[in-house]
Amino acid sequence: MKVTHLYHSGCLVELEEHLLLFDYYQGELHLNQEKPLYVFVSHRHYDHYNPNIFKIHHPQITYILSNTLRHKYDAYYVDIHQTYQIDDLSISTLLSTDEGCAFLVHVENQTIYHAGDLHWWHWEGEPEQDNIYQKQTYLQEICSIKEPVDLACVVVDIRQEKDYLLGLNAFLRHVPTKYILPIHYFGHYETTKLLLQEHLDNPYHAQILPVTHQNQTFEILV
Repeated sequence: MKVTHLYHSGCLVELEEHLLLFDYYQGELHLNQEKPLYVFVSHRHYDHYNPNIFKIHHPQITYILSNTLRHKYDAYYVDIHQTYQIDDLSISTLLSTDEGCAFLVHVENQTIYHAGDLHWWHWEGEPEQDNIYQKQTYLQEICSIKEPVDLACVVVDIRQEKDYLLGLNAFLRHVPTKYILPIHYFGHYETTKLLLQEHLDNPYHAQILPVTHQNQTFEILV
């Protein structure tokens, strides 16, 4: 599996027979024209959705979009807590704690998770009721994942300061995962250095991919 961190939450996953593009915002796209391309958008926020995805030049492209986007494009529009069979992809959706959905994709005997904005968004100064909702909803959603995950794209947002690891630690505790690609960086690549120094609650020994720059590619064995 080849995984490219494009920018922020955008990533490209290249498998033996498929290309999966998640939440493209910006970055260089180098696409194998021989493999079908599946473009996922978790929600309509500007940092997860760039309308230029509809100008991508590729001979075989399929769009899988959160139904928070307007139904103006030729695409599959997906709702939360549903499972869809699209070609040979099985796609399940989770409820985001912000807007739209997260994706769990089964293809080529591999499982790939992309959080979108599903995260434990705990903010100091916010009403306690809101922070409790975030915790309960996030745990409910990730605990619904009942199978091991090969690659999980999980939010790690340094803007949360001391609480930036709440979501990642909970994911690591509850979901057996081989590789973690941290997302939602906004270009703050110093986050990776901090992350790799942390004592994570990682009972399944997931490997954290060390994201340090835009358009960075990792070759991983799953």
